[in-house]
Amino acid sequence: MASDHVRGEMDISDHKATFDGFMSVTVWSSLITALSVLYFTLVFAIGMDWMGALIASAVVGVVSGLALSMGTAWYMTVVGLFILGIVCGGIVHLFGAVIGG
Repeated sequence: MASDHVRGEMDISDHKATFDGFMSVTVWSSLITALSVLYFTLVFAIGMDWMGALIASAVVGVVSGLALSMGTAWYMTVVGLFILGIVCGGIVHLFGAVIGG
């Protein structure tokens, strides 16, 4: 059984595809986590305005996407998160204005 094996003749395309997918998920999740930590640090630790922190996080997301040669899906994700942040921040701001008077 072991003598039938010839080194270097195994098809590794499935292994390579699995590893490439794993690395892609790792890069995406790491960048999303880093952008979230950056945003929350700017808002809560530094006391920056939420809109300014959101813009800064989006700029860092685009620059990091350029640095890592991410595709169009990354930029659309950053834009989607930016829009989601504007909507959620606006709702919280409106509720704060209504409650605070």
